[in-house]
Amino acid sequence: MNRCFLNQVLRVYVLVVAVACFGTSSLFATAHETETWSPGRTLTWAEPGQSGEIGEASNWIENGAPATQAPDRDCDIVLPAADEKYTVTGGRNHQVRHVTIEKNARLKGGHRNEVEIWGNVDVRPEGMIRYVSVVGGKHTYFRVEGSEFPTPENGQAFQHPSRRLPEEQLSRAQVSHKFQVCKYGTASVEFYGNLGVSDEVMLQHGKMIVSGDFRFSGVTNKGALEIYDGGILEIQTGGRVGPFMPENNKNVYNINVYRNGVIQAGSPERPLTGDAYLLLGFGNNETLGHTGLYTAVGSMMRVYSSDPTQARLVVSATASVADFRDGLGELVGNPDVMASGKDGIAMQFGGDVQLDGVHFDYVSEGGIATADVNTQKGWKHVTFGTHNAGPEDSLFSKLAVDPNSYYHARNDQQSEWGLTETAMASMRSYLEQSDPFHLRTLPENTELKSVGDGRKAIQTPVAVVFEEPILVSIKTSVPGARIRYTTDGTEPTKTSPAYEGPIRLSTTTKLMMKAYKTGVGFSPTTSTTYVFK
Repeated sequence: MNRCFLNQVLRVYVLVVAVACFGTSSLFATAHETETWSPGRTLTWAEPGQSGEIGEASNWIENGAPATQAPDRDCDIVLPAADEKYTVTGGRNHQVRHVTIEKNARLKGGHRNEVEIWGNVDVRPEGMIRYVSVVGGKHTYFRVEGSEFPTPENGQAFQHPSRRLPEEQLSRAQVSHKFQVCKYGTASVEFYGNLGVSDEVMLQHGKMIVSGDFRFSGVTNKGALEIYDGGILEIQTGGRVGPFMPENNKNVYNINVYRNGVIQAGSPERPLTGDAYLLLGFGNNETLGHTGLYTAVGSMMRVYSSDPTQARLVVSATASVADFRDGLGELVGNPDVMASGKDGIAMQFGGDVQLDGVHFDYVSEGGIATADVNTQKGWKHVTFGTHNAGPEDSLFSKLAVDPNSYYHARNDQQSEWGLTETAMASMRSYLEQSDPFHLRTLPENTELKSVGDGRKAIQTPVAVVFEEPILVSIKTSVPGARIRYTTDGTEPTKTSPAYEGPIRLSTTTKLMMKAYKTGVGFSPTTSTTYVFK
């Protein structure tokens, strides 16, 4: 028998056995499982049960002796179990790498003054973490074991900074009030378990992978999940993302994907093996601020599935989950509710949306608005539930707003942008130290646009929409570096085209770049999107 045929049979047999023994999802390694870390310091809290400041070296033990230096971003910290609850406090000037929190221990930053975590987070049962942000250039995970969302039975609730709750009422599922993810390049953080925030999630840069249940807008009537330039939200098999609130109002956009941001279900390396869920509050596309999902020009939305008929992105309503509760534990789930007329979930797609394996339910009339009426004609394996406001054709409409605008109507816009800039300044400082290549492209693909009125107006970048073909140059700060690139949104490899001169672009393209030089190493992968009319 032909040896090649035997090898093929053997590979199929091994694959079948692996699926039978481990399940399909185990065939695709998570990014953080493949990450490597250099040796670092490990500090252990010296007196479990006694509260104190993270920045005081005397509060820590290192190698069995009192520590002489406080934690830094190359340092792991351990908060051991104790009989009495205790809190280790810090702020944005405190950076740590891996964090382990055991029973009755609590790591707590401040509101708008979060502790920065550069590594993995392990919160064991009855431990707690609060007011932190996730940053850095490594693939990491964030796990809170045994966390529950608030219910009348557990007596827990999410806390607003202005409202104090007794210790026993604090939900272990709340990781912050405003939560920031600021990774570099294609670095990611994967969230496991029930987690959420009481207000807003700001995905500044890098990839946020949700394999559990992640919710936002827990106790406020405003807030959103904002995906900024270079941010990627990836919902994995069984993962669920959505707000606590069942309805939108003028202060709530459930999910905003801005220029060069991405929202995807699965990934090319780890496609869906079962459904993933994107939940939205009821709203409509005719009232500013009532849209559940908005994607700007220059953004992308994708579904990567191993079987688009069985493993889909389910876009539905928060009310579709029978036991869904808000951040105070009040029941908001009502699967029997029907979308009616303009009342239902609503989406505005101004970006590049290509879907293969998606299920829509609870959609209002005209609730799927696209910049190009032909966009949905290219979608594949699209199905519709029984709670939509009408037949399939009635659910689609033409995008009525300017798809190139920042599209942000919240009245606290100035303060939010300031918070974003603070996080990005921290990341820029990190990049200057860790990425000597500094890959960038010309011409510029953004321009500043004034958004807001009066003293609340801000200058924010929006995509430049090109009308004619352009030549794009890639620049680096390392002389003699070799650059490889792709134009199909995939990660550059050694077989990708080598950059030898300006690249001609004439259609909307996501350009991915990576550089290498002997003695310097590899650059992080950098991406930028050019938008054409």
